[in-house]
Amino acid sequence: MSRSRTKYFWAALVALVAVILSASAWAQQAMPPQQRMPQGAVNQPSARTPGGGSGQIAMRVDGEKYGPVEMRRDGKEFRGEFWVANDGTGPLNVTRLALRTSATDPRLPGGAIVAFDDGKTIATIQPNAAKKAIVRWEVDKAGGVTELYGHVIAESDTSDRRVAAMGIHAEVELGGSPWLFNHILSWLTFLPVLGMLAIFVMYLMGYKKDENLKWLGVGLMGVELILAIWLFWAYNNGIGRAAGNDGFQFIEHGVWIRSLNVEYFVGVDGTSISMVLLTALVSFVASIASFSVKTKLKGYWAMYFLLVTGMFGVFVSLDLFLFYMFWEIMLLPMYFLIGIWGGPRKEYAAIKFFLYTLAGSVFMLLAFIALYYNADPTYLVDGSPVLHSFSIPELMRVDFLGKNLTILTMSFVKVIWVVLFVGFAIKVPMFPFHTWLPDAHVEAPTAISVILAGVLLKMGTYGMLRLNFGLLPEATQWAAPAIAVFGVINILYGAFCAMAQEDLKRLVAYSSVSHMGYCLLAMGALTPHGIEAAIVQMFNHGTITSMLFTLVGVVYDRAHTREIGKFGGMATEMPFYTAFFGFAFMASLGLPGMSGFIGEALTFVGAFPVYPVMTILAASGVIFTAAYHLWAMQRIFLGKFREDWRTSHALEDTGGKFPEMNFREAMSLAPMAIIVLVLGFWPRPLLNLIDTGVMDLTALVNPPGASQIAHLGDMASKALALLH
Repeated sequence: MSRSRTKYFWAALVALVAVILSASAWAQQAMPPQQRMPQGAVNQPSARTPGGGSGQIAMRVDGEKYGPVEMRRDGKEFRGEFWVANDGTGPLNVTRLALRTSATDPRLPGGAIVAFDDGKTIATIQPNAAKKAIVRWEVDKAGGVTELYGHVIAESDTSDRRVAAMGIHAEVELGGSPWLFNHILSWLTFLPVLGMLAIFVMYLMGYKKDENLKWLGVGLMGVELILAIWLFWAYNNGIGRAAGNDGFQFIEHGVWIRSLNVEYFVGVDGTSISMVLLTALVSFVASIASFSVKTKLKGYWAMYFLLVTGMFGVFVSLDLFLFYMFWEIMLLPMYFLIGIWGGPRKEYAAIKFFLYTLAGSVFMLLAFIALYYNADPTYLVDGSPVLHSFSIPELMRVDFLGKNLTILTMSFVKVIWVVLFVGFAIKVPMFPFHTWLPDAHVEAPTAISVILAGVLLKMGTYGMLRLNFGLLPEATQWAAPAIAVFGVINILYGAFCAMAQEDLKRLVAYSSVSHMGYCLLAMGALTPHGIEAAIVQMFNHGTITSMLFTLVGVVYDRAHTREIGKFGGMATEMPFYTAFFGFAFMASLGLPGMSGFIGEALTFVGAFPVYPVMTILAASGVIFTAAYHLWAMQRIFLGKFREDWRTSHALEDTGGKFPEMNFREAMSLAPMAIIVLVLGFWPRPLLNLIDTGVMDLTALVNPPGASQIAHLGDMASKALALLH
């Protein structure tokens, strides 16, 4: 960035920070008093009962005031016990004991019931006494759900109708090894940290054979891939929000930092499951590509493992604090991986990447704080009351629009939506926040370019779907046309920039800018086809671009240049490499029969009914995409080979011929090539994986009108039929 552009960038950022902080403080002061304390706070002193005494409701399990109740399996059902107590000086009438769920808000899966030990749901409890309550869950009635997280509430007849809550938890043992499979997301997230700790121990012990660390990396990422494949196999794609648990599976939920109302809350649904699988695939392929790194291997692999942990954590986090922590964890190792093991301008590229991404993180943090302080009172997983929450599912229930909050006379939901969008748009990268990407790609080592394009860019669009769409659906409807416009700009601008590049790696980088525009256009349509297209494009682009950057690294290791004009006739020198390169380029330009075509076709199908003119403009980008791909291929592989390279590139030992791809390089490409080909002809496995999540997300941002409700089931069936 020039000095003048940098000055304006940081001036705008500082001004926005000041606005958000002051607005958040104002919104908190302007909050009605009844919203500042949760109605029915647990274990708080209650008002006098009608009888003149002072009853105080409380709930306990195993003598402790905090839950949750861990339900144990008893035949075909799970069963748990807890106590409803009266800590006051007068009688307490419990007028209602019930599960915290309803037909309109199915928090819990089916088959759960609760009652006192006498079978009733009302009771009178004397001072300093308690009454046992029993909660049961029949798994056979849960519609395939294998876990239950929720609350039991007990309401008294005090003047303020105080309510106490107790967390409940039940979980079917999975895979015969609950210590592993029931905590699969934690293993996927933190297993790389064990590898990083192992490297630290090796360093302390003076271990010198650093070359062996590459096998540790490949082995660990191989285990991650196996776990991700099991997750894919075990995931029930028929479970949505209506089935309970907000549609999430493989949940792990516990209080982490009580003073800040922060929870360790992870899970996957139809929006995130494909990204978890993509992260495992790309991480494994990149670990093989990392064999080309020859120096400071302890540091490289330690940073690599930490990066993988951050990536998995972002996609499984269901708590904003946890989400932000993993987002920032990912930033640090990427900075060092580019800055230490990158190309000639590595320091510049690393700093530019860090500053841009950190700016986006600041935007996110301010938005998270504003959402936290304007959330509704709720309960932590153990049943303790909180005024505010970072829980994403709880925040999805908050009617931020109905609160009528404003920031400097502007709508709160619109301002926060824009702040979040900008933070994620930097990561996408979306025009005009894209300028960090080409530098980072060009200077990063091959394996890190693979991860950067294959996974990190998807975090931006994933964040939009999870938070912009999920938490602020009304503002998403307002901003949808702008999302589509930026998508079209990305498609065309990225294609034109790619066409002008002489550096092969920079060409592929700008192609990523263009292809991520399809995700934005599809998301802006707010249709089931569009949202499904965005997720499909995210996954397929991740696999294709991983191949492309790996291929660029292969030829750079031999030619020590990426300048397209210096190549020519490479097809005669490296025919096997040429076949892989042609395959990847055809997939990238959207050739039918390959996975790149599916995402683009679904994008046009989903966006055309809503934005016909913009869809036509975006479709023209396909032509330009084909142009720069084919032109680059012609200049690199066709024509006559430069004979002077036979001596200038140290090819004497190979008879003056470029060495063909070796087995390791082929293995780093083969998995992605197989996936690209299979999903090109048979996309149903990916579509089935995300269908339910797409329909749930569409219902949030594009709910049916009054005349449509009666036909909603038929509409969903037709939409899914078209998708398949």
